[in-house]
Amino acid sequence: MNDAERLFKKVLRRQPKHVAALNLLSVVLTILKRYTEAENYIKAALKLNSNSDTTFYNYGIILKALKRPNEALERFSEALAINDTNAETWNNCGTVLNDLKRYDDAIVKFDGAIKLQPNYAEAICNKAKSLALLRRLDAASAAYDKALALKPDLAEAWFGRGNVFSAQKRYDEARAAYMRALAHAPEFSEARHALGLLSLSEGNIVQALDLARRSLAENETLETKFLVAACLRSPLLHPSVGDVRDLLLRALTEPWSRPAEFAPACARFLVLNDAIRGDMTRAAKAWPNLLPAGDLASSSSFAQIADDHFLRALLETTPICDVALEQFASNLRFNLLMAARSAADSVVAEPVLGLYCALARQCFINSYVFAQSDAEIEHVQALRDALIAALGSGAAIPVLSLVTVAAYIPLYTLPGAGSLLDRPWPDAVNAVLEQQIRAPLEEQLLRTSIPALTAIKDDVSIQVRDQYEENPYPQWVKAEPIGNPETVDALMRQEFPLSRFVEFHSSGDVDILVAGCGTGQHPVQTARRFIDAQVLAIDLSLTSLCYAQRQTRTLGLHNIHYAQADIMNLSSIGRTFDIIESAGVLHHLADPFAGWRVLLSILRPRGLMRLGFYSDIARRDIVAARDFITARGYRPTTDDIRRCRQDICNYDDRTPLKNVTAFPDFFSINECRDLLFHVQEHRMTIPQIAAFIAENNLQFIGFDTDLQTKRNYIRQFPADVAMTDLAHWHRFEIDNPRTFIGMYQFWVQRK
Repeated sequence: MNDAERLFKKVLRRQPKHVAALNLLSVVLTILKRYTEAENYIKAALKLNSNSDTTFYNYGIILKALKRPNEALERFSEALAINDTNAETWNNCGTVLNDLKRYDDAIVKFDGAIKLQPNYAEAICNKAKSLALLRRLDAASAAYDKALALKPDLAEAWFGRGNVFSAQKRYDEARAAYMRALAHAPEFSEARHALGLLSLSEGNIVQALDLARRSLAENETLETKFLVAACLRSPLLHPSVGDVRDLLLRALTEPWSRPAEFAPACARFLVLNDAIRGDMTRAAKAWPNLLPAGDLASSSSFAQIADDHFLRALLETTPICDVALEQFASNLRFNLLMAARSAADSVVAEPVLGLYCALARQCFINSYVFAQSDAEIEHVQALRDALIAALGSGAAIPVLSLVTVAAYIPLYTLPGAGSLLDRPWPDAVNAVLEQQIRAPLEEQLLRTSIPALTAIKDDVSIQVRDQYEENPYPQWVKAEPIGNPETVDALMRQEFPLSRFVEFHSSGDVDILVAGCGTGQHPVQTARRFIDAQVLAIDLSLTSLCYAQRQTRTLGLHNIHYAQADIMNLSSIGRTFDIIESAGVLHHLADPFAGWRVLLSILRPRGLMRLGFYSDIARRDIVAARDFITARGYRPTTDDIRRCRQDICNYDDRTPLKNVTAFPDFFSINECRDLLFHVQEHRMTIPQIAAFIAENNLQFIGFDTDLQTKRNYIRQFPADVAMTDLAHWHRFEIDNPRTFIGMYQFWVQRK
């Protein structure tokens, strides 16, 4: 308790109804960030005197700190009704309206403050922020300049100035402004965050990571974690910049983004464990032969591997996306098999049991993509038969045998597997059973609860459905975190500040269709991204939909409704939508543009579409691999996909065929089938997309792409600050053919 708090509490003990003391104590507690206590005292003051603008003002400040903006707005408005000559009340009223995204109303309040106090730099700065959020960038720039002329050390104005520069694609000036903000306020986390992202886009991973670490150390928010995650996803990240295994471990397990996005960096940093590095080298040298335990690792190095929590986290959360690491893991699995065969009844303790269970979970996640020798298959078959017999008789089941079978065969496929859930097991084994038995059984039960909205009669649609029934795409463990949900208008202003987007001004539910939702990652992200989103997510594959429904229930989301339907028949459902998202789906139809027209037919006026198409230019290596597959006669079966992958891995590095091993989807059966063996794939060019947009009277809003790509584009085409000239983008892609290596992902709006 500080001196001021002690003094005012002493006064209140003598005079409990001392309004001034109640007010001042609430101010002290607010400064100390004890907002709930502060609210109790200010409420007491308000009961005693409801005619004090100071009391209402102080209450508004507390409610603002408690992130209750609507109530704060009421208190500030009541203060103004009593006394409209206080510029600070006008200003704070405006900041709350900014928080509520009522930017035009906020400007009126800031103007009220400035009229009373023309040199009020903070109010001018806040008005500039509103103007920027309304995409009135020139006016915002002028207002920031005025605020800085009055108060050159106003860090918030330098930060806002940097944001305007960034929106205008004036990145060097943005950097200078952010640095000025930090010079005046070193603790300004938002400015550090913006500077970190800018540094990352410039290829300065050392500075970006330093800024990200400092931000995280000072304040662990979603924003600071997102900044660190952006650095961890960067291909520039390498052990030479320092050991970040502690950050990667947290990023995987909490998670800070989709775990799959960290897999490449994890492979680069796992070798900092000397034992893992040595064993990876030995495994690669012997490949395709598998090494017995003694040749792969000594007992001491194996203990070091088993105790590596970073390795275990990677195995448990996402496919490992590295050929050498896959070969090492295949050897570990072989050693597990040999241990189970030779000492099935032996007791296996932590951390070895935990490592083996993590390996079994990895194999399930990657759909059992690791190569299997004939000897392995024979040994596993014997263990499987013994396990089935024990399930039938109720006999004891050795832990090591159970985990070994789980590392080669999904447990839910065994007859009577459900009874394993009724037996006591160590925690690590229970996690395997949860993944391989309980979750699949739940998905089976969900099959009768998913409605069918349309018939599926098209030949190509049937083939695509059958593929995803066999190999749902993708298998994911943890959902990507999302920051505070935004309105559609706010999100589009943020992502495309200079684009010709016509705002929704919606105050009710936003009806969104995710056309081709797969296993649910996409609709989950969309449902959490927008305020008041109501999402209908459809797919051809019932298996994929059940996976999505289970994951959605686990996350506690209630604004997603799943249904089975064919995009080509959606016109029959009698519904229209504000937003339609279809990323990576239309190019699997018999006619992608026919599917696009169907989606347009159910899009409301001014409605938005987010679409994804394969790039013909970027996927040349994929085309080479598909030609290789056709020439060799590989079939889209698990055995042939395994065999094909190993043959591709045998090619020399830097050959077009070997380049496909850089795709994360290469490292899972389900994903590899989608990548290389899909029954139907079209590839597009930007001119084809541009022609369709023009023919159908759509407005191109912009590509969803990273900041580094935007910087490179604006260097080449500085006049196109809105970045919407598709002819320029085509030229840019020709010069930079890997720009859209994932897909073209972009937004359009119906006029």
